[in-house]
Amino acid sequence: MITKQALGSTLFGMADILRDKVEDYKAYILSLLFFKRLSDNYEWENKNSIKEFEQNEGRLPTVKEQAVIYSKKHDFKIPDGCFWQDVRDAPIDKKNEALHKAVNGIADANVDKNGKFFLKGVINTVRWNEPSPDGSGGKKLSPDVLSLLVSYLDAVDLSNKNTSVDVLGDAYEYLIKRFADENKGGTTAGQFYTPQEVVDIIVRYSKPQKGNIVYDPTCGSGGFLINAAKYCKANYGNQKAIRLFGQEDVWNTWAIANINMILHGLDARIEKGDTILDPKFHEDDNELEIKKFDLVMANFPFSQENWWKNGKPKKDKKGKVINKKDGSPQLEYPKDGFTDPYDRFVYGNPPFSNGDFAFLQHIVASMKKEGKAGVVCPQGVLFRGQPEKTEEEDGQNRKADDEYLIRRGFLQGKIDHNGEFTEMHNIVDAVVVLPGNLFYGTTIPGSILFLNKNKPEDRKDKVLMVYAAKEGWYKEEANMNVLLPHDILRISTILESWGDLEIAQEWIDSQKARLKALIQEDLDYKLLELEEEYHEDLDTATLKLEKAQKVVSDKEADDKTPTKSQLKAVETAKAGLDKLTKEKDEKIINAHEQSEKERVAIDRVEQELIDMLQDPELRKRYFSVVDMEELDENEFNLNIPRYVDTFEPEEEIDLKEAIAEFKSEIDKEKYTDKSFYELLKTLNQ
Repeated sequence: MITKQALGSTLFGMADILRDKVEDYKAYILSLLFFKRLSDNYEWENKNSIKEFEQNEGRLPTVKEQAVIYSKKHDFKIPDGCFWQDVRDAPIDKKNEALHKAVNGIADANVDKNGKFFLKGVINTVRWNEPSPDGSGGKKLSPDVLSLLVSYLDAVDLSNKNTSVDVLGDAYEYLIKRFADENKGGTTAGQFYTPQEVVDIIVRYSKPQKGNIVYDPTCGSGGFLINAAKYCKANYGNQKAIRLFGQEDVWNTWAIANINMILHGLDARIEKGDTILDPKFHEDDNELEIKKFDLVMANFPFSQENWWKNGKPKKDKKGKVINKKDGSPQLEYPKDGFTDPYDRFVYGNPPFSNGDFAFLQHIVASMKKEGKAGVVCPQGVLFRGQPEKTEEEDGQNRKADDEYLIRRGFLQGKIDHNGEFTEMHNIVDAVVVLPGNLFYGTTIPGSILFLNKNKPEDRKDKVLMVYAAKEGWYKEEANMNVLLPHDILRISTILESWGDLEIAQEWIDSQKARLKALIQEDLDYKLLELEEEYHEDLDTATLKLEKAQKVVSDKEADDKTPTKSQLKAVETAKAGLDKLTKEKDEKIINAHEQSEKERVAIDRVEQELIDMLQDPELRKRYFSVVDMEELDENEFNLNIPRYVDTFEPEEEIDLKEAIAEFKSEIDKEKYTDKSFYELLKTLNQ
């Protein structure tokens, strides 16, 4: 059986082949991988089913029996002429056409009982036979490059005989992360990938239960849903113990999510469309009633402008469009007359210029009466909006802002048009403020909002506030910050324990081995990437040295003296090879050292947490359990510094030691001055 690291090596090699050849090359690799997986497994299932028949019946099946066996054996249909072998064996000049025919043939052949072509737009999302845009008559993806890709992947058997769904799925997910890492500064990475560390924190605090229906309204490549299934496999022995639903608006990302589910062996329903304008999941008896789920997890687009698509460019008196600093037009929106046909905005209508509370209220509307949610959102949702102020209070007679009213509603309950409570109910369970620059495609500081419509009795009027943006609680890397395993341990322990030392210790004990295994897994991938990075260069350098040495040895074999340039060539080639080898070895050592630091850090953070939970003053710098009275006093503003001491104390200085050090420096200065003047005297004599 192939390992996920070995499969990852193949996928990384394909990425190197395609880089700079096409835009969004991840779609090409993932689609080709999916096609080969279906084809390899189809053929393996055929052979396996014949073996099973022969073992049971003591004979080979007839042609008719064979056809019946094949028809019942497969989850997917592959028509004749649409197999991997058909593409592999096609001439180079027909390779693009053969692949185009194969994936479209499979897309057309797979129809569910409702008449839906469930692989259309998934397996054939890439236009393999697309002509070159320069009008040259060639292909957008060169047949030579495609042939190289096919040959590269052909060496790996992707059937169940050689590849489990866990290995296939994990390698696929790691590749998605690599694509996101390569596009850290761009906007597309954030559309399909949420940092795994954040997903881990949300899934483990939410604890998907056996039989749950789980939903992600902006699912990207499906990370939350996949990890919920993995959690169930680890805890209940079955990754299909939950039902998975997701919606995604970007075509390629929607296709990636569907492929992700299939490669992981999951039966998930991923729909395409705009979640706010066109939610795809409704109750069976009412298309305008949002479907309810046990658990919702999401990372929606931060602060989306014009989320209802009703904004129009603002114009000046001369009719000229007024633009913002970035060159895009300023928009103006209708001031009244808006009604959501799905009746989701029961806490108030969000401003059309910012969709954060539109997504949050969609999520709340999607939760069952006892449902929970874990949502990544910008920190602005914690404090944006102002409460009502009378003229006596501020001289302005200001009305309450919509965002303030919605946030207060989450904390206190729904109100009617007269401002009277129709339901007193706090659904905010916990708030985690994260470091800035943690998410792909945005530098907006993020947070996690945990919602629960059925909070435990002792927490009904309380909210846990966790300050996870402390200096030293994350690692700064190029273009963005990263949470390390010991940072996950800090955040998850505070969430799990709510300050209870005994629960914290139990949780830490349950997580240490898991987190250290993740560190080892990450190290294995880093070492694999280093092998890929240096493989070709080392082979080239080795070959260059061998050629130079052969020239010298051939001369010596003929009793001739090698020239200086020939000897120099050997010396230069050896130096080049030694440099590459040393460079690679140093990176390998650094990778091992970093992993060891992370393992040690987990043990260090364990003690740090235990010490913190035993010290009331220290606890205030990490988290706070806030009651409704304090929230009311702060006008339902959830800005973390109001509840947690975020001030970083200055390093304490030992005055006696500092004074002694100061005196020592003065004495050194006096000695230097004296030596200088004595030297001048000597020179003047």
